Amino acid sequence: MSQHFLHEFLKPKSIAIYGANNTFGTTMGTMLLLRIINSNFKGKIFPIHLRLDLVLGYKAYKKISDVPEIPELVVIVLPPRVVPQVFKECGEKGVKKIVVISGGFRELVGDRKNTLTEEIVEIANNYGIRFTGPNCLGLFNNWIYPEGDGNFNLMMWGDHSKRSKFSMASQSGTLASHLWLDPEYPDFKAGKSISLGNEANIDLVDFLEYFKDDDETEVIGLYVEEIKRGKKFIELAKEIIPKKPIITIYGGGSEAGNRAIRSHTGSIGANIKIFDAMIKETGIIKTDYVEEFLDISSMLLTPNFPYPKGNRIGIVTFSGGPGALIANNAERKGLIVPEFSESLQAKFKSKLPHTASWSNPIDITFDMNIFNLYINFPKMLMKSGEVDVIIIYGAMGFADVVSIEQQNTKISQFIELREDMSNRIGEMDKFLIAPMIKTSHKYSVPIIYINPQSYANEWSKKIREHGGIVFQFWDRPVNALAKICEYAKYRSKFNLKKK
Repeated sequence: MSQHFLHEFLKPKSIAIYGANNTFGTTMGTMLLLRIINSNFKGKIFPIHLRLDLVLGYKAYKKISDVPEIPELVVIVLPPRVVPQVFKECGEKGVKKIVVISGGFRELVGDRKNTLTEEIVEIANNYGIRFTGPNCLGLFNNWIYPEGDGNFNLMMWGDHSKRSKFSMASQSGTLASHLWLDPEYPDFKAGKSISLGNEANIDLVDFLEYFKDDDETEVIGLYVEEIKRGKKFIELAKEIIPKKPIITIYGGGSEAGNRAIRSHTGSIGANIKIFDAMIKETGIIKTDYVEEFLDISSMLLTPNFPYPKGNRIGIVTFSGGPGALIANNAERKGLIVPEFSESLQAKFKSKLPHTASWSNPIDITFDMNIFNLYINFPKMLMKSGEVDVIIIYGAMGFADVVSIEQQNTKISQFIELREDMSNRIGEMDKFLIAPMIKTSHKYSVPIIYINPQSYANEWSKKIREHGGIVFQFWDRPVNALAKICEYAKYRSKFNLKKK
């Protein structure tokens, strides 16, 4: 990937920045430079300022020509009217890569004629400059250093010490940066994220070309308002999707959405029917909702996630209501909740009380054998070949409950635990979750756990630590699974296995 022209955008060794000063909270450029510094960026930093000698502790230069070397990347956060002159000065210096954060270019509306975009495009062409923006938030790369002890950050707050192989390209700076504000939920770690802005010089297709062969990218996310090179986009998507899923949110289609897009980036939103036809042809996973976007991405990023072989759902629950709701929603979303064969039902019936149900969903209410919920029944379903995905409702932690009961001296004398559990109550995940995740991979049948105690609950964390997928309630995993099963079906035509 070092041969691709976007490599130096994402992995620069030196940066010059216009628009930063020493007063926090007054300029976007200052906040942006603080992010670069706080991200443990190891490259050289050259602030450009007409009056200051030092900017946030770094030697400042009056103009780019004074910088002792040619910066690999220049970042501009200045009023739009001065940007063409800065472009010309950068071109004369020999700069080849620029990020234009400044707004006020193509997105302006009204009577005033705005030729700023045309001006900077012409200057860029004359000097061989490539640039992102204008009207963008920049770039983020959590893979700039192989050892992971720093990142390149123009746009995100918070700790990003953990990383994933998810890469995002967005025509909205907010979606490119705000998705990671809560790093604990839903375990959605930042890999690479790019704010495209108005795409005056570099567009969505360029970044797809980069992600296609990028070893640090396994799942691609897009926020789309328009596609400039539709034919090339489709060709690339068809080439990428058999190997790497692409998940997209489309911001246009409705009258109100298209109106907002025109005022946002000046784009003309495409006809929703045309966009949906492209989605169907290429196998792109499309969603209209941010939570669903995150859910799908997180599930596909789960280590060794087994793509479903079909869309048949097996449900194991210790409550009838959630089981019915899961089944209803699954069928509405195009999934199948098959009635089990008589022979399989007979096996479940022999292990359950008469109050239970075993046709699908398997409602084990009043059956307190936790090994049935976590191991025995899921394994029976996998071996049967009658389902492609398993959803388990009621995967709640119980160590805290047992602990409280044991502390009650009146009842502790009556509590008995299996011998292999009595001294390992805090390690239940090791023999309830870990073995089933391995079995899931063996049979290529994903398991989705639902723990109503919350996503941040200690038991939920342990499930995730073993590579399990867990939700607090049932609607979201079903909705995400419906889209993933569609993609898996499309992908299966190419006879590829996930790396």
